[in-house]
Amino acid sequence: MTTDMPQVAAEILARLRDAGFPAEGSRNRQVLALAEETGEFVGAYRRWSGQARRTGTFEEMRAELADVVICAWLTAAELGIDLDAAIADKLAVIFDRGWRDEVPES
Repeated sequence: MTTDMPQVAAEILARLRDAGFPAEGSRNRQVLALAEETGEFVGAYRRWSGQARRTGTFEEMRAELADVVICAWLTAAELGIDLDAAIADKLAVIFDRGWRDEVPES
C-alpha cells in the first residue's frame, strides 16, 4: 500500500463519492470530520494515560492519531491545499523562530 498521501487522499475521496457522499458540502463535512477525529484521539490518549474512567491501549491511541493525520490529508485535498508545501513552509517558520524566549535574569 502506498503512503503517497496526496494519492491516498484522492483515492479515499473518490471512494467516498462512489459510496454516495455528494461533492456538495464535502468541504464542510471533511472539516467537521477532522475535528471529530481529533477528539477521538484525545479521548484515546486520556484512556491510555489513565485520565479517564476506563482504560485504553497504546494501539488504540496510535490508531486514532493515524486517523487524525489521514483526515488532515483528506481535508487539505478537499480545500485545495498543497499540504506538502504548507508543511514545508510551516517547518521553515518553526525552525527560524527559535525555541524559547530568553528568560530575564532576576
